[in-house]
Amino acid sequence: MEYIDCRACEQHMNSFIENSLVGENLWQFLTHVEQCSECFEELEIRYLIAEAIGRLENGESINLRSELYRKIQMTKRAMYFHYFNEDVRRVLKIISLIIIVYELFGFVSMFFGIVV
Repeated sequence: MEYIDCRACEQHMNSFIENSLVGENLWQFLTHVEQCSECFEELEIRYLIAEAIGRLENGESINLRSELYRKIQMTKRAMYFHYFNEDVRRVLKIISLIIIVYELFGFVSMFFGIVV
């Protein structure tokens, strides 16, 4: 996995806030933001501004700092779940292939009279 620098992280901030950052870019972004206090602070400011403007227009209450933290944690959980599912699918494919080869070998052995 490649790591991104602060400049690249800043370029992804608006996409993250708008929920349009996906895949490897999202994972790299989250990893960087959690490790870099300066980028987290910049993200927090941008998130607060974007959400506050929308909420003020709608007259909603504002507790955005905890919402940003929750958004990061929920996104990370979703990413972990996604990668876990991919790993499970790979393992199941390998097991299926092993079973197919085993069954095929048994059929060939039976057909040609080979005793194992």
